[in-house]
Amino acid sequence: MMTQEEITEEVASFMDKFFGDDISMAQTELDFINANGFLKPQLDYIKMRRFLVTAFNNLRAVDPGINAGTLAKIRVDCDRIHEFLTEFMKKTKMSKLVYVRDFLPNVPQYRALENEITITDALKKRSQSIAVSSEREKNALPPPKTPEEVAYIKSLSKRYVDAIDAFATSKEKLAELTKEIKALEAAMSENFFLNFDEYVQNIEESMREILQIKSYYLDRLLWYLAAHSQLINKFFAQARIEGDYSTKTFIKYYLRNIDMKKSSASDWHQYLKEVLKEME
Repeated sequence: MMTQEEITEEVASFMDKFFGDDISMAQTELDFINANGFLKPQLDYIKMRRFLVTAFNNLRAVDPGINAGTLAKIRVDCDRIHEFLTEFMKKTKMSKLVYVRDFLPNVPQYRALENEITITDALKKRSQSIAVSSEREKNALPPPKTPEEVAYIKSLSKRYVDAIDAFATSKEKLAELTKEIKALEAAMSENFFLNFDEYVQNIEESMREILQIKSYYLDRLLWYLAAHSQLINKFFAQARIEGDYSTKTFIKYYLRNIDMKKSSASDWHQYLKEVLKEME
């Protein structure tokens, strides 16, 4: 049986490998953000992301020239981080599968017990088969008449007894091994899931913070460029969009020009109204 210290080391080693790329990604992004003194927004830009993408696409359609330079890079970066976060949540959603499929088979002591259980179970089944076949053959033979036939009957009896003994021994050993591997799995389980959940929470929080900050600067730069675009200025004037150049103004314009009665878009409309409340 592994000691608690050995289990802790085995779990820690697995977590470092399993989450290695995720930790590296998050830390690189956070180091860049901290080094450049980026501001942390109050609004939930992840919740607003759906409309921010819509606003970006609409404004780009009016003036394709704004999708260049820093804005294009930030947009690509936000998409990349959002996709990374989405895949990360999928990857870590089924923690029990990760435990059974990825962790346990790579623990040497657990793997050794599994192998021994497989060998012992095969021996039990083989012994049982030999016992059954020996008994069947013995019962099918006529009473022995010659010394050779007597000797053969004795050999069948001995084979049967040895097989029964081997079957009982392997059955007992299999029960002990099964008990041992279950105890080992139980001992590792609590440690594993505690650490797994902590890693997921920390990485998810970091990636959400990164996406929040970069989305905020995407929003700021998008509307800064929009305000300095003659094509977008003309579009705002023709569409009678009143207010400053911001996502808030564009949401109001969007809601003013859509059919609020469409049931298929009711959730989307309600979402936009909630975003507006957050921006007041």
